[in-house]
Amino acid sequence: MPIDPPPAPPLIIEQPGKPSSPIVDMRDAFARKTPQTEQDRAQARAFIDGKIEMIRRDPYMTDAEKAAAIADLEARR
Repeated sequence: MPIDPPPAPPLIIEQPGKPSSPIVDMRDAFARKTPQTEQDRAQARAFIDGKIEMIRRDPYMTDAEKAAAIADLEARR
């Protein structure tokens, strides 16, 4: 039984080049409009606490690596 030849590759369609536009810092446009609430802070603390616990249980990290990582996370609390 003969094997059919593979289909031809798709045609390359030339796209017109986009004019380069300047890079603009848009951080202010997307900045938080309201201050963090106590609930936001509590959720962030719970997230960091979970990460600290995960580091404590990691069997592949040395004690020195764990201490450094935990110190970094505790500074973010």
